[in-house]
Amino acid sequence: MDDKSYLSYLVTGASYALAGTVAICAIGAVAARRKLKPKNNWNNQATLDGVTVLITGGNSGLGAAAARELARRNANVIIACRTLDKSMAVIEEVKAEFPNSPEIKFGHLDLSSLAKTKEFVDELTLEKVDILINNGAVWGSPVPESSDGLEQTFAINYLAHFYLTNLMIQKYSLQRVINVSSGLYFRGKINSGNLEDLLRVPDVLNKDIYRSLYSTSKLAQIYHSKELAKRHPEIQSFSLHPGLCYTSLARYVKPQSVILSILGRLLPLIIRTPAEGAQTYVYCCVEDGLESGAYYGDCEKEALKEVACDPTTQEKLWEFSENLIRQKTS
Repeated sequence: MDDKSYLSYLVTGASYALAGTVAICAIGAVAARRKLKPKNNWNNQATLDGVTVLITGGNSGLGAAAARELARRNANVIIACRTLDKSMAVIEEVKAEFPNSPEIKFGHLDLSSLAKTKEFVDELTLEKVDILINNGAVWGSPVPESSDGLEQTFAINYLAHFYLTNLMIQKYSLQRVINVSSGLYFRGKINSGNLEDLLRVPDVLNKDIYRSLYSTSKLAQIYHSKELAKRHPEIQSFSLHPGLCYTSLARYVKPQSVILSILGRLLPLIIRTPAEGAQTYVYCCVEDGLESGAYYGDCEKEALKEVACDPTTQEKLWEFSENLIRQKTS
């Protein structure tokens, strides 16, 4: 076999191998879709007339899907985000689809700064806010440290939302606070004897470290919801997971191989859409009789793993967060 024929043979073989891989992935995608699709057919069409909902990170993915559905149910919606252009695009889309919805507007909120988080609340001129949805999040941020010198994932996903919640409680009579956690919370690690570890930027950052940081921040949100329910019984406090959804959350983390790249392109066929994932947000906004402090998924209460059930960690994390914010904002 001459060199030209051998090269053609190799290319043909590689093509067949790639085609086979794609076919296997596609078949797997169909099977996975059946497993990962929402398990609950919740269909309560209750409206939210006269209810004002503030949602962080509402200009893309799950937040935008939730904002759209809340507007469809006649809620007044405030999208609290850092980027005006993306937010206005969502707002115009929603207004065009639901021209009779009461109000949907933008509020500039930069969760990477505690000072700017306070500035956002100070400048709010709303008459009331009934529901706060702490949805904004980062995974694998290219900027590893917040403006306050803290590990960015923990600072944005948990601490800024903790501060935002406390400020909103002081200013408004909130009825419900919803923390958007993740099914990955069980991979998180919070040592109540050394909470300072949560603030440190790791020496090495890779996909495994990013997942660990994200999981820990989401575990902290669950503890926040539970302790909030304890300290503020007048407020219904929930944490939830939306299931595995196709969003831009992990956009900064690149695939490590060709196979993973192929799988990445099949993700929209496999996992939930943002609209499907956002159903549990809406469920926690409209359903009566839910247990405050509980964790929800697929529009029903779910049991928490042991890692999220330590009352000492729960209380110490709250106190640590309050002290840290006092220190950083004084």
